[in-house]
Amino acid sequence: MAVQKSRKSRSRRDMRRSHHRMEIAELSVDATTGEKHRRHHMTKDGFYRGRQLFKASQDA
Repeated sequence: MAVQKSRKSRSRRDMRRSHHRMEIAELSVDATTGEKHRRHHMTKDGFYRGRQLFKASQDA
């Protein structure tokens, strides 16, 4: 099992983690319904790229 030779400083640890931040999800507007949704995801109505993939359930 590998054992590090010397301890990493707080600075080096934090520099390594600098890109681990949360990113804001990109939003798109559906061409057919005008509803906002996450990129590469369908809308709540079941539309993706202007086409309806399936009927939305009436329970929601």
